[in-house]
Amino acid sequence: AAALKPLCGGVPQWTWAFNTIALASLAVIRPLAGAPPADPAAALSAVEWVLSPLAGVAQIFVVGDAVSGAMILGATALYSPACAVAAAYGSAVGAGTGYLLGAPAAEIATGLWGFNPSLTALAVSVFYVPSAGAAALATGGAVATAAVFGGAKGAVAASLGIPIATLPFCAVASGCHLLSLANLPGLVLAAAPHSPEKNVAAG
Repeated sequence: AAALKPLCGGVPQWTWAFNTIALASLAVIRPLAGAPPADPAAALSAVEWVLSPLAGVAQIFVVGDAVSGAMILGATALYSPACAVAAAYGSAVGAGTGYLLGAPAAEIATGLWGFNPSLTALAVSVFYVPSAGAAALATGGAVATAAVFGGAKGAVAASLGIPIATLPFCAVASGCHLLSLANLPGLVLAAAPHSPEKNVAAG
């Protein structure tokens, strides 16, 4: 992480260090090599739809379980209700984007399409002062993150036999952060990034 800091410039390091070490280690064992594809004909039930954003939040910690996701959001809400909302919202946007892109139902139900967008929406909520522009950026960032995930996961799994981890989040969140340089109306970086509640109070 210390070595990456100068390379990131003014952009947060996100989880680049985690991805570097974890994916390099996984490349040795190639856990997804030869894995059968998900059934494209399966459909999501109404319950799976409702629970998929919770599973997406849990997948941040490599757990595809809605109950775990609800517990994580509950704990997050004790610190910052707005952060919990952002995380759940990003995961829901990711699940919806996956559906529109024709993702297999099993991938959506287990939260694979939700965890990267959840992190992106959460990052925007922490680093920007809350506003309509920041909300739009969180939404667009979550959609873009899901699209990057969908476009890259198959190629990475097929060629290297490894998951894509949180690389989509790192890439898109970096772009979202760099948008602050464009001085767009309604997009203001927090002077001391914290929770959305404290960002408002500090502003």
